[in-house]
Amino acid sequence: MRLLLLLLFVFSSVFALECGSVISLEQAVNSAKQYVGTVQSAQLSQNKKTGECYYRVRGTEGTAMIDAKDGKLLRFYRKR
Repeated sequence: MRLLLLLLFVFSSVFALECGSVISLEQAVNSAKQYVGTVQSAQLSQNKKTGECYYRVRGTEGTAMIDAKDGKLLRFYRKR
């Protein structure tokens, strides 16, 4: 699990250069844990239209989108 998070952090750091100052992947995962349950994956993404950066955190209960600048929940999708 830690290896997976480490690999995700390395690959998401490429997007961090385009996004400017963002919170760490670990902080985003900690913010999303209460919504998604056990974390399965996390990645840094950027909205193509607005340029807004966010973390997409997938887990056993659903998917959460966390704002990359302040760590607040943007959206949550529950699994069916």
